[in-house]
Order: sequence, then C-alpha cells, then structure tokens
Amino acid sequence: MLALPYQLKSGDLVFRDGDEVISDIIKQVDNSGFSHVGMLWITEQGIQVVHSTPSEHADSKDGVTIDSLDFFISRAKPNSVRFYQVRGSEQARQQALEAVLNRVGENFSIQQDKGVYCTELVADAWLKAGVSISTGTRTLHMPFISERALIFPDNIIHSENVILIE
Repeated sequence: MLALPYQLKSGDLVFRDGDEVISDIIKQVDNSGFSHVGMLWITEQGIQVVHSTPSEHADSKDGVTIDSLDFFISRAKPNSVRFYQVRGSEQARQQALEAVLNRVGENFSIQQDKGVYCTELVADAWLKAGVSISTGTRTLHMPFISERALIFPDNIIHSENVILIE
C-alpha cells in the first residue's frame, strides 16, 4: 500500500510508469521515469484521478476518464508513483479541475484534433487557470505517429510551478 502525502489537494498531479504499450514508447524519449499523469480530484467519496488514457476498463473506450486513485495506482509498475503539487491559488486549482472535468468523455489521441493525451490534458487545464506547468514540447519521430510537438512528463516535472511532494 502506497503511503499518501497528507497535503494532497485537488489539482495536484499523480505520475506513474504505466503498463500500457504506449508507456514503453514514451520512456524511449523521456527521461522522467514516468509515462502517464492524471489530475487529483479530492471528493467526499475519496481521491479520484482525471486522466486521458487508452482504455483500462473492458467496458469503456479510450479517452478522458475518472478513476479511483487505487485503480490508477494498480496500473503502475512497482515504486513508480509520485505526487507533484502545482503552485496555484485555490481559485486556480478549482478552474484547472473544472477544465479537466469538462473534458471527460473526449477521445484519447496524440494526433492533432483527434483527441487529447494525458500531459496535454493537465497542462491545458492549468494554463486555462493561468498557471503554466510545461517547459515546452518535443517532437516524437516515429513512423506510425504524426510528427507533432508533444508535452512529455519530463516537460511538466521540470516546470518551476510543479514541485515533488515527498
């Protein structure tokens, strides 16, 4: 069982090294040790994670979804889950959370205008709230993937507005 940091807030980020095929592709070009990210949503029912992912449930499609933190962690490789706090006001946190919740049901895709991928989802949400959490983008040069500039986990964890919670 993972010990949770007590200071987690809605809008904070949870990273993992996932068990999906795309995780291995991402790690070939990203040095963060992570392949996936979601935004925390603290509710009365517990801690939820809003994220964009290839389907992790038999009865659902690829896309932006809400899962329990326990389920999100269950898809992680051992010792690969870390929490990061975003430097933002309570108002900005609420705006970022509303922005990701408004996208639930959208398709998952790294191709332009076909959907949204995990890092893009959280970076766009925080940007709508007035906080930049990405240091930039990199282009992934692979035959079956469009040569689009992408935000990688590395681009987020090295932002001055994102801090590892230890």
